[in-house]
Amino acid sequence: MNITKYPSFRPIELGDKPLFDLALIEDPPQISEFTFTNIYAWKDPYKITISVLGNFLIVRSDGSGTPRFFTPVGGGSKKGAIERIIEETRGEFIRVPEAIASLFRDDDRFEIEPDDNDSDYLFKTQDLTRLAGTKYDGKRNLINKFKSAYKYEYAQLKGSGAEESLAFEEEWCSIKDCDGVEGLNNERLAIREMIANFSFFNLTGGVIKVDGKVSAIAIAERLNLETMVMHVMKADPNMAGLYQTMLNEFLLHNGKPFEYLNMEQDLGVEGLRKSKLSYHPVRMVKKYTLRAAR
Repeated sequence: MNITKYPSFRPIELGDKPLFDLALIEDPPQISEFTFTNIYAWKDPYKITISVLGNFLIVRSDGSGTPRFFTPVGGGSKKGAIERIIEETRGEFIRVPEAIASLFRDDDRFEIEPDDNDSDYLFKTQDLTRLAGTKYDGKRNLINKFKSAYKYEYAQLKGSGAEESLAFEEEWCSIKDCDGVEGLNNERLAIREMIANFSFFNLTGGVIKVDGKVSAIAIAERLNLETMVMHVMKADPNMAGLYQTMLNEFLLHNGKPFEYLNMEQDLGVEGLRKSKLSYHPVRMVKKYTLRAAR
């Protein structure tokens, strides 16, 4: 697939996946945004375009007035590529991993701003499958409550289950008023892309059915050799303990190959932050915004 050379950009396409896969093998990602799935699924809300600069794939978001770029993916001098792009575009780099941000800390030509709302929550997979110790008492109690109240079936999500999964997402959106909340509506569009291209993206998924109906869904994929990233985790909010059961069942069936689970960010939503902290992350994967000094 031909990708235009910097400084020209074009919209990302499904056929670009093999090039991204090769680049991400060479340059294993640590932050949740750096999978082809995430970049492509959010292409419309973020107005994603791509380019090639030397050995790097460059991802740009045109969703705001300021040109925004993600850290170059591939091999070579990332600092040099970032410096050039900022100088020529007066844009900024977003979701910059800590290792890359640190390259600019002593360079007064640039300013680095912490992006706490987009920092990823990283967990030990075994912690969330075993739920051992008093700190997980509440999670175990909720799971037991759900299992006592409902007869359920856990099943691996396959491409053939897309219709049921989309129907559940629409029901969830009706409860949460996705039409009235821009962020939730954008997420709905991204989930549709993931489910429509489930096999092509090489995603892993699971569902819980109650009375034969999908009531919870999880979609994840490999981020790097040690880490799985959870893209989607949703459950019927009217069933107490279902969310906790969905996460636990999914990891029991799919988490074994991975030491860590990246549960993405909280976006500054207090309820989401409280929920993710309650699972006791081992650390936060910090991110930054990088721009020319003002």
